[in-house]
Amino acid sequence: MKFSLMTYTVAGALETLEAIADLAVEVEFEGLELSAGGLKGRPASEFGAICRDRGLAVSCINGGADLVAEDDAEFAAGVDQAREYIEMAGELDCPVIMIVPARAASMEDKPRATARMGEGLGIIVDEAKSAGVTVTVEDFPNLLTPCSSIAEMEDLLGRAPGLMVNYDNGNWIVGGDDPVEAARAFAGRIANAHIKDWEPDPDQSRIQTADGSWIRGGLHGQGMIDHAAVFAALIEAGYDGWLAYEYEGVLDHVEATREAMPYLREVLASVQGAN
Repeated sequence: MKFSLMTYTVAGALETLEAIADLAVEVEFEGLELSAGGLKGRPASEFGAICRDRGLAVSCINGGADLVAEDDAEFAAGVDQAREYIEMAGELDCPVIMIVPARAASMEDKPRATARMGEGLGIIVDEAKSAGVTVTVEDFPNLLTPCSSIAEMEDLLGRAPGLMVNYDNGNWIVGGDDPVEAARAFAGRIANAHIKDWEPDPDQSRIQTADGSWIRGGLHGQGMIDHAAVFAALIEAGYDGWLAYEYEGVLDHVEATREAMPYLREVLASVQGAN
């Protein structure tokens, strides 16, 4: 498994794509995961050149697309937005895209939103297949999305054959599931992984979990997640792809990245050595 840096993680602290890529090289990442909204009006070709100049792969492209819209025109616009990520992936020689899900209007609206999202993903998966691109969705940390738990993810995979999982080790907790159990549940169906950590949120203002707890981003190794158990479960599940580093906490995101990565590499090496 190899580590990549999510551009989203440090985009608020670093002003340019070049600076983000330079940090990735400094911290010895092998790739960048592009949050498409972070291009800031620059063409994807420039991002590709920035990565090539520094020997970085583009591990995944993630971006939002409203595939739950009830209005047909809005739904079609969401499908078109997702098509842009497929085109971008081809341009950047990137094998995987992740669709960031839109939310249902309410918990009562989730069954309709889930069916609509399954319809949209079915269209996108079919079109991406012909382009050699794998489509994923992650276990998103918001209970109004149609993919915040193991059961909901299983449902979406059944609605869109060929869809794969972007495994986010922390987000399963929001939906009430164990990250280790999730890795086992989706063995053979994980095409990308996000690695974050959580800590209790004393302000109760960030993310509320299914059991009513409040959490926020935490520093890897000092938070709630057992990373060794997660890495072991991913290995057991046969996953050998990218691990995209993600930090959403209150510390300086650049310094948190510099501090966390030696820890994560040490844990991964220890787990790999034991398997």
